[in-house]
Amino acid sequence: MRTKKLQRMLRAAFGTVPDPHYFDGDMDYIRAYYEYRREKGLDPFLLNEITWNDLDMDRLFKRINPKRCTSGEQVLYYMLRSPVLDAASYEQRKALIHYAQADPERRLKAETILARLGCTRRADLCRAFDPAEHGVGRLFLYLACLALLIASIVCTVAGINYYFLFLAIFLNCFVHEFGKRRSQRDYDTVNYVVNMVFAVRRLRKLRDVELDRHMQPAYESLDRLQAVIRTGGVSTGMDSGGVEDAFLTVTLLDLIAYEYLKNKLGRCHDDVFTIHEYLGRLDAAISIASYRASLEGYTEPVIDFDTERGGYLHGEDMLHPLLSDPVGNDCVTEKPILITGSNASGKSTYLKTVALAAIMAQSICTVLAKTYEGRAFRVFSSMALQDDLLAGESYYIVETRSLKRILDAARENGAILCVVDEVLRGTNTVERIAASSEVLQAMADAGLLCIAATHDIELCDLLRGSYRLYHFEEQVGEREMLFDYVIREGKATTRNAINLLQLIGFDQQIVDNAHEKANRYLRDGVWL
Repeated sequence: MRTKKLQRMLRAAFGTVPDPHYFDGDMDYIRAYYEYRREKGLDPFLLNEITWNDLDMDRLFKRINPKRCTSGEQVLYYMLRSPVLDAASYEQRKALIHYAQADPERRLKAETILARLGCTRRADLCRAFDPAEHGVGRLFLYLACLALLIASIVCTVAGINYYFLFLAIFLNCFVHEFGKRRSQRDYDTVNYVVNMVFAVRRLRKLRDVELDRHMQPAYESLDRLQAVIRTGGVSTGMDSGGVEDAFLTVTLLDLIAYEYLKNKLGRCHDDVFTIHEYLGRLDAAISIASYRASLEGYTEPVIDFDTERGGYLHGEDMLHPLLSDPVGNDCVTEKPILITGSNASGKSTYLKTVALAAIMAQSICTVLAKTYEGRAFRVFSSMALQDDLLAGESYYIVETRSLKRILDAARENGAILCVVDEVLRGTNTVERIAASSEVLQAMADAGLLCIAATHDIELCDLLRGSYRLYHFEEQVGEREMLFDYVIREGKATTRNAINLLQLIGFDQQIVDNAHEKANRYLRDGVWL
C-alpha cells in the first residue's frame, strides 16, 4: 500500500473504536508475550485467570487494540495484565503515551512504520528461537544435499553418470518436503523477526530525539543484529508450482536460509526479545492514545507507591468502560466496603467498575472517571465462579479456594484491592452468614481493601465497624422494577424480591404467603 494512502487510513482510524477481526485461537497467540513473562517469573504481579475473566478483560483489550502489529497486540495484552507496582515503570508507560499524544504528525511517522510491520499472529516470537531450540544439524544436512546436487550436475556435464542427478533431485525433493512441513509455521516467525529489525532501523532513521530516548535499548540490540539485516528474510515460494518454487525445492535454499537465520536469531535471542518488547511498547502507547481520543472523558490517575501507607481509593464519578450508557459512581474509602441491595440493582457492576478503574490506572494510566487517586494495588476478584466438573469440585469448594488465594496473597508486602460478589453463596443460609462474616473480617484484619456485595443483610450488623456500609435502591412500579444504579450510604432497607414475583405474574396468594412468612421470620426468628 502506498504511504500516503496508508497514512490517510491511519489518520482516519485514530480516535475511533477499533473493530479488527479475531479468528478462533487468535487470543492464544496474543497471550504469548504475557505467558512467556509469567513462566519466566519476570514480573512481581500479574492478574490471574479468575480476575481476568471475572472482569471480562478480553473485551477491554479488544476495545483498545487496533491490530496494527503483532508486537503491539502482545505487549498491550501484557500491560493490561500487569498493573505496575513501582513508580519508575509507571512513569515510563505514561511518558510514552504522552509522546503518542503530543504531536500527531510525529506520531504518524512512527505509526506508519508499525502498520507496515503488520500482524502475523502465528509468529512465535518469544519461544521459537530460544537458545535451547537452535542447533546446526539440519543446516549441515541441507548444505550437504545442496553439495550433492552440485556434484551430480558436475558429473552429468562431465558425462560421468547422469543417474546421480536424478537421485540428487529426488532426495532433495523428499528432504525439502519433510523440512518444509516441519518448519512452515516458523517461516512466519523468521520473516516477522527480520521485519521487526528493519522497522527499528527505520524508526532510528526518523532522528526523533524523544522517540530515541524511549527506544534506546532496541537500538542497541539493532546494532548487534546487523547480520540479520544483511541476510534478509526467508522466501516461501508461496507453493505456486512455478519456477521459483521448483528451484527452491531442488536447491533447498529456502530451508538453508531459514536454518541460518534461526540459529543466528537463537544466538541473539535476548536482542530479538528486546526489539519485540520495545516495538510493542511504542505500538501499545499509540493504541492507548487513540483509545483516550475515542472517549468523551477520562482522567490520568494519581498513584501512590508509598509501601508504608495503607490501602485507599478516592475515585469520583467512575464509569464502567464496557457499558454503552454507564452511570457514574464515587468510591472514596480507606477501609473495606459492604454493599447490599436487590438483584440487578447495580452491585456487581459497581464492583467491576472499581476493580477495572484500579487496573486501568496502573496499567494504561487512564481511568474513566472525573478524578482518581489511590495506592498501587494488587487486584483480585471472586465473582463469576463455576463448578469445576473436571476436577470434581462443587461451586462451594471452588469459591472457598478463590477466597483463600486472596487471603494467602495478603501475606506478601503491598496493598491489595479485592472485590467479592455474594460471599459463599454456594451453601446454606446459616453457615453462609457465619462463615462469610469471619472471612470478610479476616480480610479487613489483614489490611485488604475489600469491596464485597451481599444479599445477607445480617452481615451489615456483624461487620459494622470493620466495613463501611453502602447500598443500591430500586422502586417497584405497577409493571416493572426501576433502578437508578446510584450507590448510597447505609444498608439496604427495602425487600423487593417477593414483590418481583408479583411483577412476573405469580398468583397473588403466593405473594401474600411469602410476605407473611418473611415477616414472621424477621419478627420471631423462626419459619414455622
